[in-house]
Amino acid sequence: MGKLGALNHVSLSSSDYEQSKKFYTFLLVDLLQYKQFREVTDWVMWIGANGSAICISPGNKTPHHKFTPGLHHLAFNAETKEQVDEFYHKIVDFQAKNKNEKSVILDTPAEHAEYGPGYYSVYFTDPDGIKLEIATTPDYQ
Repeated sequence: MGKLGALNHVSLSSSDYEQSKKFYTFLLVDLLQYKQFREVTDWVMWIGANGSAICISPGNKTPHHKFTPGLHHLAFNAETKEQVDEFYHKIVDFQAKNKNEKSVILDTPAEHAEYGPGYYSVYFTDPDGIKLEIATTPDYQ
């Protein structure tokens, strides 16, 4: 299977670059097994096993809102419901240890049959309020 049409990368601006870098290192490296690819003075990039990448860079202090035109949310794959649950607990622990009040859980792990049979996910935000999701989607083949 080639890369044609696959997501290449997503680039996000952050209001607090250092806080976001710490958060995304936890999320992408510690939980989702991405590798840090490159860091220069004004951006950092992580690459997943499938070749897709996430970048962050410093931005302004304008708050993000998911209903403003543009990005609504990012969803990452998990392999099982148990893995979604495990990641949920690790995210809660990370938030508590880092006093990261800007990153919050929006919805605890649950079934979402309206998105397809077996769809199970957790919703949370990054430090800038960007909605994130970790989901297992057995119906998406």
